[in-house]
Amino acid sequence: MKGGHVVLIEPRPTASAGAPALAAVRFLALLPEDWHYEPDLGDDHFTVRLAPPAATTPTPALTHTLDDIFTDPSLRSWHWTDITHRA
Repeated sequence: MKGGHVVLIEPRPTASAGAPALAAVRFLALLPEDWHYEPDLGDDHFTVRLAPPAATTPTPALTHTLDDIFTDPSLRSWHWTDITHRA
């Protein structure tokens, strides 16, 4: 997938977050149904290239969508950063 946003998801500095693979599965399960994604799992974090559905008008805001996902209790020890400009 080309384009989209690249998001780094890592544990909060003060949290014991558990395995990134489990957090990745939880995150992907909470992602809106039609979004496209390409996850890449690291040792203590993961990145995801995200793109909202092409047919959606207006395009859902990345920040709003991710903030909603990270209100889930299963992801409270994790946070996200948009690293699109670094990828």
